Amino acid sequence: MNTCIFAGPTLPSQEDMRALDATWLPPAKHGDVYRAVSLLRPRAIGIVDGYFQWVPSVWHKEILWAIHQGVHVFGAASMGALRAAELAPFGMRGVGRIFEAYRDGVLAHCGDDAFEDDDEVAVVHGPPETGYIAASEAMVNMRCTLADAETAGVIAAATRARLVAVAKALVLPERSYELLLERGRAAALPEDELAALRAWLPAGRVNQKRADALAMLEAMRDFLAADPAPARAGFLFEHTTLWDRAVAELLPAAAHDTEEARALDELRLDGARFHELRREVVHSLLGRPDENATATRASGGPDETEQRLKELERREALRRACDELPKVLVERQMLARIRESGEYTKLLDRAQDKHARLAARTDLPDADEFSDLQLLQLRDWYFTQVLGQDMPDDIEQCIRAWGYGDLADFHRAIFAEHVYRRMCSDDGATTAAARGSG
Repeated sequence: MNTCIFAGPTLPSQEDMRALDATWLPPAKHGDVYRAVSLLRPRAIGIVDGYFQWVPSVWHKEILWAIHQGVHVFGAASMGALRAAELAPFGMRGVGRIFEAYRDGVLAHCGDDAFEDDDEVAVVHGPPETGYIAASEAMVNMRCTLADAETAGVIAAATRARLVAVAKALVLPERSYELLLERGRAAALPEDELAALRAWLPAGRVNQKRADALAMLEAMRDFLAADPAPARAGFLFEHTTLWDRAVAELLPAAAHDTEEARALDELRLDGARFHELRREVVHSLLGRPDENATATRASGGPDETEQRLKELERREALRRACDELPKVLVERQMLARIRESGEYTKLLDRAQDKHARLAARTDLPDADEFSDLQLLQLRDWYFTQVLGQDMPDDIEQCIRAWGYGDLADFHRAIFAEHVYRRMCSDDGATTAAARGSG
């Protein structure tokens, strides 16, 4: 099941993680949802925990982008409940009592206090090696616990209201039941009720955050079991320069491992397929339909000329948008698609075989040392015999569209291809290893 869950102190145990077959990630911070979608390509994401104060919180727009990419996004319990309440009109799916409280502005069955502060779900917790162990109690859990204590007759309504106010006044790291009872005594609350509450707490305390998180996992499991179609965004995603600049910083420049880089190099050698796949990814990232087919034109006259001009303008606008997208983002999406189609394994097998064969050849010249005539002959071989097409007039623009860094990179790649095909031909492996003719 291709699913990602962001969780920490709310679901710290391995038993909790077994509730859903998923990739479990740390509490979400700014950029994590974007990275998860770009690198892991999940069908669904569940956000439970996230960072609030010390690092930037998960961005609303990256969640909207994930939905626009067809990913179903769920939220509950903590940061997930907050974001789900804020983004429910845009398709984020909230689960649980805390989500409903943020959505409605009041925590049901816990009094009439306004429920809107981030600190209701925030806790202090330990580092990853501790399992993000909570070092303070969430205010929302204390509200639910005290409400249950009132319902059970352990404390009176007035005492519950006073204790809620005391808990709310505590600074975040100090929120605990022990300090709550101590401050309750200092506030001269009824001693008998405080003693009864102390005795009731071990069995009666409520962990509403964990209950909501587990409910979200169950809801996701049931939802995904029905094999839903990709999410459909009911909004227009605004693809802005600010967005492009922000996301360019979220993925490392070297986001491909060696095998992925080799598979991409093989894909580039099939220029038409590389261009087609890149175009599909770009249209998807920009949230625009793939208008590959040329629009039907009226015959003759100024109408045809006007339509042609509009088509040229559209293509130029798309080209500029392509150039602005981070290269690594486009290539990560392309890798995800060729994995889904089964192309990745074939490309990688061929790339690995080529690498091994060429590494054994110590007598090969360096393509960087070829004369202009030799390079021209090499390019002519590649375009006419491998691709079966004429050499383009603007060779540099062509190879940029295929993802090569510069002309030297292109020459090295096609020289390696030329040698590899000759080696395969010499040992009779042409049919199995080489694509096309030549």
